[in-house]
Amino acid sequence: MKIAKGSHNLTYIHLSGIFLSLIICILVWYWTRVIWIFSIFFAISVWSIFVIWTFRNPKREIIQNSQHILAPADGTITKLTENDKGIYCVIRMSPFDVHMTRSPIDGEVESVQFKKGSHWPAYFPNYTDRNQRNTIIINNKEEDIEAVVTQVSGIFARRTISYISEEDIVIQGQVIGTIRFGSITSVEIISTKKYKLVEPLPKITRAGITVLAVQEKDSD
Repeated sequence: MKIAKGSHNLTYIHLSGIFLSLIICILVWYWTRVIWIFSIFFAISVWSIFVIWTFRNPKREIIQNSQHILAPADGTITKLTENDKGIYCVIRMSPFDVHMTRSPIDGEVESVQFKKGSHWPAYFPNYTDRNQRNTIIINNKEEDIEAVVTQVSGIFARRTISYISEEDIVIQGQVIGTIRFGSITSVEIISTKKYKLVEPLPKITRAGITVLAVQEKDSD
C-alpha cells in the first residue's frame, strides 16, 4: 500500500507501538496470567492500523480533459453551485475517505497560503473561517481558468498539508496535498468560459476521477 508523502515516520511510530504493546502484554501475562491484558494490545493495534490506513495514497487512472473540472477530494458533496464567475463545490470528507487532495485542472500554482486556526467541528457556525486551512490557487492562462482549492481542518483533522509551491506546474489529477483524518475540501472555479454541472449531480466523489462540471461547447 502506497503511503502519503510525509507520513512514513508516523507509520513507523504506529507500527512500533503495536510491536511494543505486544511485548509488554506478553510480559505482563507471563508474570500475572491475566489474559484480559491482551485486550489493550488489540485496542492499540486496531487504532494504529486505522491511522496507517488513513495515510493511504491509492494509485488512480486519471483521464485528463481540459474541458472537465475534476473533484479535488474524496467525500460527500455538501454544496455544488453555479454563478456568474464559474462554479463552487464543497466536499466533506469522513475519516474513512482517502485524504489526498488532487488538482482539478492543469496549470501553474499561483500561490499557496497557509493560515493557522482552530479545529472546530464542521457543524459549528463559520468554522471554515476559524479553522486551520491551506488555500491553493492554480491558474491556467491558456484555458482562461483559475481553480481555488481550499483544505480546511476539523475536529479530527489536525493538519492541512500542501505538497506544492508557488510557480510549480501541476497536471489535472495530480496529488497536491493531504488533510490528515479528513474534513472539508472546497474548490472554486473562476473562468470567462461557461461550465455546466454534470447531470445527475454526484453525491459521492473520488478525487481526480469524478467530473463535477463540463465546459459548454459554445463558450470558446
